[in-house]
Amino acid sequence: MDIHKLITLSQPCTTFPQALYKILSEGHTWIEWSKDGTKLRYNDPERLMRELQALGFKAQDAASLSKNFNDYGFKRLSDARKSRYDPWRSNWTIFTHQNFVRHNSESASSIQRRRARRPRSAIKKDSPVSDDAFW
Repeated sequence: MDIHKLITLSQPCTTFPQALYKILSEGHTWIEWSKDGTKLRYNDPERLMRELQALGFKAQDAASLSKNFNDYGFKRLSDARKSRYDPWRSNWTIFTHQNFVRHNSESASSIQRRRARRPRSAIKKDSPVSDDAFW
């Protein structure tokens, strides 16, 4: 049996934040915590989707990945989706959540999926700013 499957089966991730926390704790170069441990950033959405799929999640494309972040109340601070093609993966997408912090997996486990959705007209559109403003 594949070692990755053994690890996945022995430590099931039941929610998106738990899976995300597990991926971050593995120490990859394409996804990482901020220095203060209150934000996460990634520069390879395809790899993130593959990792989530290996943990049993159905992240099919960038839209479903964004939906998961939004459904669990993560706030997007920077957005690399609208950037030009980036072969060096220098553009990062940054998210934060008040209960998603490094060295506190229990807090990440307490994050619940939001039930009620606001009508589109009530959603405030903030323009993403430069990564440098947050990192």
